[in-house]
Amino acid sequence: MSTPIPPSPTPPKIPTGKELYDALMEHIEPELTSEGSKLIEEKYKGETPENKAARMQRYDLAFERYEQAYHDYMDTLDTQVVRYRREAFSRSELEDRKQEEGLLDQLSSLFEKAA
Repeated sequence: MSTPIPPSPTPPKIPTGKELYDALMEHIEPELTSEGSKLIEEKYKGETPENKAARMQRYDLAFERYEQAYHDYMDTLDTQVVRYRREAFSRSELEDRKQEEGLLDQLSSLFEKAA
């Protein structure tokens, strides 16, 4: 009996650059997301130089944390892509094997009839 062919694997979802940036930055510093950054100038209009310096330090730290989150995400995505590729190749091999088994069965049947 032949091995059943599993369903096609689902490829990993790959977000756009903006989607990825916003998704990661939302958890780190919401002010620095695409939408949040549009409000910064108005929000900090009368800010003192000392407060601005502290905010800039906070933003620098946020970007460092973003870089780490980005690298972690890319490592996870790479793992998902490798798994997807492996599953897709495995499924393709099973399909080929099933097709070959069918051809071999037909040939075997022809030989049995000829004998």
